[in-house]
Amino acid sequence: DLERVDYAGHRFYAPLHTQHDPTGHDHVSGPTEEFAMFNPMGFGEAKVGETFVKIGVGLLEKSADNKYEFHGEYKIVRAGEWDIKYGSDWVSFVQKLQGERGWAYRYRKTIRLQPGRPELTIEHQLENSGKKTIDITHYNHNFTLIDNVPYGPDYNVEFPFTTDEPIPVNNLAWFRNNQIVVDEPLQQESLKIQLFEGEDPGSYNAARVRNNKTGAAVEFRGDARITRMAFWAVDRAACPEPFIQINLTPGTTKEWSSHYRFSTDAY
Repeated sequence: DLERVDYAGHRFYAPLHTQHDPTGHDHVSGPTEEFAMFNPMGFGEAKVGETFVKIGVGLLEKSADNKYEFHGEYKIVRAGEWDIKYGSDWVSFVQKLQGERGWAYRYRKTIRLQPGRPELTIEHQLENSGKKTIDITHYNHNFTLIDNVPYGPDYNVEFPFTTDEPIPVNNLAWFRNNQIVVDEPLQQESLKIQLFEGEDPGSYNAARVRNNKTGAAVEFRGDARITRMAFWAVDRAACPEPFIQINLTPGTTKEWSSHYRFSTDAY
């Protein structure tokens, strides 16, 4: 995740929680990503006390014979080690992990600034170096807070698709035309809605979050087709969440990227 991005006197992103817990759920900020939200590699076949694989984290212990919970607490048996390299305008993280029962992967994530422009690109490469097919989802949580203004009526969130009829969201907001519009401050409430699920024509992996009070905005566009777009929000974050499907037979690799652009009314 990115703790923050500063541009033209504006600040993009902020931690969701003010008190940081490195093992706590959602103690992150910015374009934070997660693999296998629903069914991590090896979880279904693992017995209680055995390990399963969470890409980007490592080997976790299955604590009970029940359904995987993405917000659950699982003991880290062996954390994946990161090999980090960087230059003046990029940083790259590589993690290799060999799990049990034939599960293994090599993952590379690179964050690259675009010279002379308020833009960055997040590049991904995932290789199945194991003996079993990897069939999982990947999504970006996109925790977005601009200029530390609480998310609510001062924001608009836009998508590259529309709804025919306005859809209420928790009686506090609407998905109207192509936007999430909030009627009242969220305070202690949250918003959650699935905006799209199905076949992406090739343009749905995108969104724009604008703080109308300060005139600053961030927009992203990914080159992978999505299978769903969800939206979640609290006053500390507006989160347009694009999901993609990853299916890799042994020895195959998938590459994808997302491009982010930061803007203000003056620039």
